[in-house]
Amino acid sequence: MSSNLNVRLSLSHPFIPSATHLEEPYYALLDIQPVEDGAGAGRPPLNLVIVLDDSATMHHFQFTEEEKEYWMALAISRDEIERGTADNRSAVYWTGQTLKEMRSAAITPMALATQAIKQLLSTLTPEDRVSVIIFADRLHTLFGDQDWSAFPNRCIENLDALREQRLGIDIGTGTYMADAITQAGESLARNTSPYSINRLIVITDGIVQDPAVTLQRVTDVQERGYAITTVGIGEEFDEEFLIKIADNSRGEYHYAADTTELVACLQREVTSLQAVSVTDMYMAVRGLEGAMVKEAFLVRPSMTLFDEIYTEDDWIRARIGDVSSASPVGVLVQFIPGYTSPGSHMVAEIMLTWSYASATTGSGKGNEKTVVTAEFTSDRDKVALVNAPVMDLVDRFTVYKYEREAQRAQERGDFELAKDKLGAATKQLHKLGEKDLAHDMEEQLATIGKRGGGDTVRLKRIKSTTRRLANTNTSTDPDRLF
Repeated sequence: MSSNLNVRLSLSHPFIPSATHLEEPYYALLDIQPVEDGAGAGRPPLNLVIVLDDSATMHHFQFTEEEKEYWMALAISRDEIERGTADNRSAVYWTGQTLKEMRSAAITPMALATQAIKQLLSTLTPEDRVSVIIFADRLHTLFGDQDWSAFPNRCIENLDALREQRLGIDIGTGTYMADAITQAGESLARNTSPYSINRLIVITDGIVQDPAVTLQRVTDVQERGYAITTVGIGEEFDEEFLIKIADNSRGEYHYAADTTELVACLQREVTSLQAVSVTDMYMAVRGLEGAMVKEAFLVRPSMTLFDEIYTEDDWIRARIGDVSSASPVGVLVQFIPGYTSPGSHMVAEIMLTWSYASATTGSGKGNEKTVVTAEFTSDRDKVALVNAPVMDLVDRFTVYKYEREAQRAQERGDFELAKDKLGAATKQLHKLGEKDLAHDMEEQLATIGKRGGGDTVRLKRIKSTTRRLANTNTSTDPDRLF
């Protein structure tokens, strides 16, 4: 890991009106990228626990309506249909020859997940630790880190047996996640070292049946310093619940509609973890010389409203979490300048603190203070200048914020407000040239308040794409500002 950072500041307006009481917010973009230590040491070992949904729906085939009718008719003609439950809902199970034929022609969420996990395992080194815990009504450790170290082939065989439902264990058909989160936290703790990068990864396709207890267990894991990444598969999972888990613990949220996307999600996650250079980063910011800091937002590697903001002695504090050199962090700080005379003045002070550890540089704490300085002037031509890339990023974050506000309004039953917010987001997207996402939002806007809530795949795509909208904007290189 590294004890040093490359911190770069970009202002939304290089010149600010002087001697004027301003209410318009201005922005400072803080780009944070760890500096490689240059010692030539290998990356820190990963300490991973994958929590995998093994409820009945994970083994259901993904069919179109026409395909479902074909297989249903065939199974009925052969008397190879059974009825049962999955996630406390009525379900149909195929048996016999029909089931064998379906397995060769169709795919299940579990097949997607096990294939993606096997590809992830192929990227690990002997120093890495990994466990897989499956859950339904109860939990079961498919394999632990010692199993993976000593018998990797057997672990792969267990994944294949899980996919084909021939493990020989019965953990039910429901989706109760809480105990699996606790078990995963304990497993992470056993293998945590001063040099390890620790992460819990949850993969699910369903709606959790113990959400309140699960969120409390997530809090317990978070308080031990561990981040949780969540991956939703298919159409039925509760994306808001998975987003909340990821945001609360400073992990990542991914949506995977198919095999390719699921593999890409896990590859992106592991690539980022393999390049983590600093851990448990906190940011504190306060206004200077009459300036007032209003808010701070995480915009990269994905957009997030900080779930917890602390205020103390004029400082606003928030937890950023782990920082990877493969996925640098971007933070927007919104401030209102003070009544200030012409000239260069400080408007904000930002303090970053973090932990680092490696076999070559040792372990310790790092910190860096950055002062945000702005040029105040009465020259109207200068005041009119804007940093276009930073303002583009502000506009993209506004889309994300509108989408989140629309979601909260829908949850309260305020459908008119939800329409207003999503409509405003759509207009902003058209201005940004993001036509595909704008079209999705327009389609979703027409369904607000109506029974069914619209296309679930489209809704999940909107939330996932909007969250990463900052990654498609232009560079904020100071040489390309205006």
